[in-house]
Amino acid sequence: MILDLMRHASTGRQGYLDGRTDPPLVDGAMEALHRCHAGLDWSRVIASPRRRALDTAHALLAGTDQFCEIHPDWAELDFGDWDGRHFDELPAEQLAGLYEEPHEVMPPNGESWQQFQARVELQLQRLMDEDDGDGRPVLVVSHAGVLRLAISRICGMPLSLLWALRIDYGTRVRLRVERGEDGRLWGELLELRQP
Repeated sequence: MILDLMRHASTGRQGYLDGRTDPPLVDGAMEALHRCHAGLDWSRVIASPRRRALDTAHALLAGTDQFCEIHPDWAELDFGDWDGRHFDELPAEQLAGLYEEPHEVMPPNGESWQQFQARVELQLQRLMDEDDGDGRPVLVVSHAGVLRLAISRICGMPLSLLWALRIDYGTRVRLRVERGEDGRLWGELLELRQP
């Protein structure tokens, strides 16, 4: 299966931990995405239920006969008490721990990386089960954390290394995804495209 994972268009909130917090897209945010991803053809389009992802998916599908499927498991990590806050407002040591040892640090009243990983893994497995084999990519419009976690799960890269991978607004990552006889996913990164 070919899987396109795309981060939503710009909300203008770089440096904020927006999980449940759901700011709208900034005016003109879709222009760069249309220029960058024009002409791509997807067999399915699935989005996180967050407004910023849904609005991005709907804008990409405008003028086509495709519809957008919505699934809550593609939502960003729930940052709990840190949700919607800027990095500068948070205890530096705890925030660093979230990035350096994500499986060891949980935002207060938030979602653990283990929970996050389980729901994303479930959806990746579901996509493999539902693959119709027509060769066209499946597009999932989601969030930076989801993209990093999916790359980690599919390509076997340690999550702590993926913070070095720039996933700006509108970034599209194309992966080839396979499933081994043991049921584990594996694959390769085919393309990383920034708008």
